[in-house]
Amino acid sequence: MLAMFKPSCWSAQPATGRRPATSQRRPAAAPPGRQQLWVAAAKGKGGGGKKGSGVPKKAGSLMDPPKPAEPYLQTSVIMHNLLLVESHFRKTKKPIFGPDAEIEISQVARELWEAPFAVLAHDIEEGEPNRFCYANKTALQLFECSWDELVGKESTQSAEDVAEVQDDRQAALERTLKSGYLDNYSGWRRSLKGTRFLVSNATLFNVEAPTGQVVGQAVKIREWEFEDGTKGGEGVVPGAAAAGGAPPSAESLAAAEAAVAEQGALVRSLKEEQGLANSSEEVKAAVEKLLQLKEELAGMQHAAAAAAPAAPAPEAGQAQG
Repeated sequence: MLAMFKPSCWSAQPATGRRPATSQRRPAAAPPGRQQLWVAAAKGKGGGGKKGSGVPKKAGSLMDPPKPAEPYLQTSVIMHNLLLVESHFRKTKKPIFGPDAEIEISQVARELWEAPFAVLAHDIEEGEPNRFCYANKTALQLFECSWDELVGKESTQSAEDVAEVQDDRQAALERTLKSGYLDNYSGWRRSLKGTRFLVSNATLFNVEAPTGQVVGQAVKIREWEFEDGTKGGEGVVPGAAAAGGAPPSAESLAAAEAAVAEQGALVRSLKEEQGLANSSEEVKAAVEKLLQLKEELAGMQHAAAAAAPAAPAPEAGQAQG
């Protein structure tokens, strides 16, 4: 069962003992609040280090790796996820996946990406605005955007540019910064397309390095409700409306159908054009996303059908047929 762990890549403890003869000197440490990955490559004989020398860079090589089909497969994202999950446990004393979940460390990034709750994180750097550095699939769907559209944006854009809303959000973040975490938070948010919704039963927490330095903040959102009464989150049927709430609109149904078609085309492209097997991680992730989109569409269609008025019964004496 996943509990607390401290990946060696985040360790801030100095190495002890003599340095092996084959080791190389590491570059200067990254500034506080920013983590840096580096690869030390030994030069072959006759490399000379001159500009233009050496083996030309090829696509898919170590120097130019192909971009994974899903963001959670990126090494930097995996490392951040490990830090985020452990920070949640350290602050709240609860596993982010729930008390009964048994998740291997190697599966943390995938499980967090596929989680039924929304997770977002922004970094913290002195003198700079907080910017989103992570969002799982559920969060991207909730905020109606892609990974590239959200990551790098100032996190203030997740809420309306209204003083009352922004003040509430900032106050919650400041309380979290002082206490380590804030449970049962609720507040209004807005998608990148302008859709307003109320998040509830959310947990804000600091993301900390093993040294205790705060490098960011994250939120786990368990439930949300749109202005039309449609609810979402853990244990909620996709597209379900609250009592008295409006069913999914024709526009939202059309958007859901288009998302299913687009994801289906991606799966075919991965298999037919790129020649990937069904066992590859990229295809598995794309298929899982397709199945989830189909489930959401089915839930919306069910909610729309349930809200549709029944056909009026024919009046007595009226001709049938």
